[in-house]
Order: sequence, then structure tokens, then C-alpha cells
Amino acid sequence: MARRSTRKGGRRKTARRAYSGLRRRTRRRTSRRKTNGAKSMGSKIYSLVKSASPYIAFTSQLTQKDYSALENTSYKNEDMATKAKIFANIVTGRLTGFTAFKNGNLYGSETTPFTINPSGVANKFTGIGVAGLIYKNLPIKQLPQKQKVGEIAKRVLLGGALGGLFDAPDNTSMSQTASSSPQVLGKHMSVIQQNRSASMQRGMYSEGNDSTAGSFN
Repeated sequence: MARRSTRKGGRRKTARRAYSGLRRRTRRRTSRRKTNGAKSMGSKIYSLVKSASPYIAFTSQLTQKDYSALENTSYKNEDMATKAKIFANIVTGRLTGFTAFKNGNLYGSETTPFTINPSGVANKFTGIGVAGLIYKNLPIKQLPQKQKVGEIAKRVLLGGALGGLFDAPDNTSMSQTASSSPQVLGKHMSVIQQNRSASMQRGMYSEGNDSTAGSFN
């Protein structure tokens, strides 16, 4: 009987060891899955931010002065299709002088002129980019995510610089334009003439847009 008891006890101990080992392996696998899942999610977020950051910086800087002229209008009540047309007109107008959408109440965006604004290169987005590059190059190894911050900073710097180069020059009054025409910014010729004169004095006026200059400046 003693031998049987010893054998049974040995079997139980062996079973417990096997079960404990299985649990430890299961915990390790679960922990690895959670760690890998967290890393995978972090990588996806980083890739998304890295890809989107230059475009966000570019369009935000390019259009912010034009949208500031719409703050005291009913623009915010427009539907998404109208807002998309206005956005497209502002972006293409500032970059090329061409606007695709002409019909309807587009708040003067259909007359957005081509502009060059060298002083606009220094803006908040280029400042953020420079700060990020400084962070990346600090001689402190313990700082987290230096390489990733540097990659995003370079893209923000480039996007902000390009957006600032083509945004509305500061020599025209956005608030004056908005108050002069609360609904359709481009239809008051007196404002257009004032903006044209100011732009020509500073060398920012495009001759190819003689009839449409200054709506959002």
C-alpha cells in the first residue's frame, strides 16, 4: 500500500509541475501577445501621424487667414459639400490662381488669387518642426522616441514652410474684407481695389488674376 501511495503522490507532483509549467508558458505567451499588440498599435498610430502631419501643417497654414475672414459670416452653417468647394477654391487659388467652383454662395472663395508670401515661411508649424529637430539632436540618450519625433518634425517643418510660402500676405486686412462683405467676400469692388493696390505695392499681386485679386487677402 505504501508503494502505491508513493506512486500516486509522485504522479500528483508530476502533474502539478506540468500544470504549473503550462500556466507559466501561457502567461508568457499572453504577455507577449499584449506587448506585441501594444507595439503594433503604436506603430500604426506613428505611421498615421507621420503620413498625415505634413499635409495638415501645409493646408492649415495655407488656409488659416482665409478662414479667419469667415468667422463673422454664416459659413459654419453651410453643408459639407459647400465647405468642401470653398476649401478646394482656397487651396487651388492660393497655389495656382485657378478655382474650379464658381456657382452659388461660396463666400468669395471663387476669386481667391495666387499669392507668394516669403515672410509666411516663419510660422507656428515651422517653429514646431525646428523644436522637434532640436529635441532629436539633444545629446541625452534617455529621452524617449527621439528618432520618431525627429521624423515627424521634419515633415511638419516642410509642410508648414510650403503652406506659409503661398498663404495670404499680411499686407491686406482680413477683418476689413470680412466686415465689408459679410456674405460674399469677393463682390465688393472697393475692397478688391484696395487689396490689389496693397498687393502690387508689396510685389504680391499676380497679373494673371487681375479681375479676382484680394478676396481673401
